Amino acid sequence: MPSTKAGRLIATVIILVGAVLLIAAVFMPWYAEQASGTVSGQSITITRNAYLGLPSSNGTLQYTCSGLPAGFSCLSQTSYSAGNATHTGNIAEAVYFLAIAGFILGLIGGLIGLMSRGNSRRATPAIALAIVAMILAIAATGMFAVALPGAISSDTPGNPGCGPGSTFFGSSSNGTCVGAPASETATWGPAIGWYLALVGFVVLLVGVILILRYRKDPPAPAPTATPSPVVPTAAGSPPTS
Repeated sequence: MPSTKAGRLIATVIILVGAVLLIAAVFMPWYAEQASGTVSGQSITITRNAYLGLPSSNGTLQYTCSGLPAGFSCLSQTSYSAGNATHTGNIAEAVYFLAIAGFILGLIGGLIGLMSRGNSRRATPAIALAIVAMILAIAATGMFAVALPGAISSDTPGNPGCGPGSTFFGSSSNGTCVGAPASETATWGPAIGWYLALVGFVVLLVGVILILRYRKDPPAPAPTATPSPVVPTAAGSPPTS
């Protein structure tokens, strides 16, 4: 078992790792929708990746296509506002700021913990900031999972009652859930950014548990009584006290 100071150092490093995972998640796609099918005997696949950010920021929606017939082009990227996905963009914006705030607080808490790892009293602000960063991380992933289907449904009037407008993840093999031909298959669900933020929460939780465990210095050993020295006396003389 590590010493108290070593334990606080390990916990602080873990908190910093959690903060780094949160900021890494911001630059990764959080949601992916893929549709594939056959048109005129040619297999076509279209993937849309949704990123966090402001609804008007270009690049928050990115597309990749394969197998398009000649004369058709793939829209490489756009924004939530331009893609008529304002409600979805509002969720992406709110989660974006939650993740950024979690990263900043986790980073500051980790740095404070590094500077004050030798003083248990000064570690209290680091603990508080790490706890708030952890709460923001789980709030970001939870809010995204709970609110996104409703937002997508609001952005797609006439939703058939299935697909990404009703469930956070899933698949369809008849095309009805995405308003496509019956030969089309579709999948939708969280992407790497969402999972990174979830892992960031777990890492922050581990760091908080460890720093709480090693928060206090071990009690100082109790002083031991030193016996009084015995002074030798000459024969026949009374002992001196």
